[in-house]
Amino acid sequence: MKAETEGGAAAARAGEVRSVARAGLLLNAVVDEPGGRSLTELAAVTDLNISTVHRLLRTLCSEGLLCRDPVSERFLPGPLLMRLARRSLSSAGLPEAADALRGLVDATGETASLGVRRADEVVVLLSMPSLAPFRYDGQPGMRRPVWHSAMGLAVLAFAEAPPQEAARRWEDAGTAPAGAADRLRDELLTTQFRGHAVFDDPEAPGLRAVAVPVLTDGRVWTAVEVQGPAARLEGERLEAAAAALKRAALHLQDLPISLALSRA
Repeated sequence: MKAETEGGAAAARAGEVRSVARAGLLLNAVVDEPGGRSLTELAAVTDLNISTVHRLLRTLCSEGLLCRDPVSERFLPGPLLMRLARRSLSSAGLPEAADALRGLVDATGETASLGVRRADEVVVLLSMPSLAPFRYDGQPGMRRPVWHSAMGLAVLAFAEAPPQEAARRWEDAGTAPAGAADRLRDELLTTQFRGHAVFDDPEAPGLRAVAVPVLTDGRVWTAVEVQGPAARLEGERLEAAAAALKRAALHLQDLPISLALSRA
């Protein structure tokens, strides 16, 4: 009888753990989509059945971790989740990081962003917009391929793996067009030489980003950048922006941002 009781308790605990894991999947899915997600979308992206998703969403909403927009009926981060985020960001030095980005906006006139590498992407963690009428509007939460962004190039160039190895990994993954790995290797070597990355987005002609790595906990997996019209980021202005970025990076590396930027 005792063994049966213990076995039932263990099964109950396992069920509770599964529920927590599934709730975590839902929270991640909602947070990763700026506009929120519907019930059916959440079931699809988490590979959970509708009834399970509905039950978990009801609990998450009742506890304030999520909320449901009454018009769109999409699920969004709730008040408790927002409070937890603010508390986490505050304790991790993000208010000071925001001040550093504002200083970059003042110094360069362009939008400034802080990002972190997650696997083969760079996630924009924090962004401060330029005050210029014609500007790039940064979007916190935006994900870019690490090979396809100034912050990603800055991280790759100064990470532990040499440029040749980083470029070859991209090619081996089958995501690089012919000859792109060699071009990436050359770009990473150039970034190492000059100390900053420059990226002109082919999908947004006329847009340029300049980024430098930030040393965090002895490793390079974060970066800071300014982004704006290429015509305003060239020649002496580009060099001045790079110098301002390097000063900001030195300030950022002294902040306790490792909690907020811990790697996935």
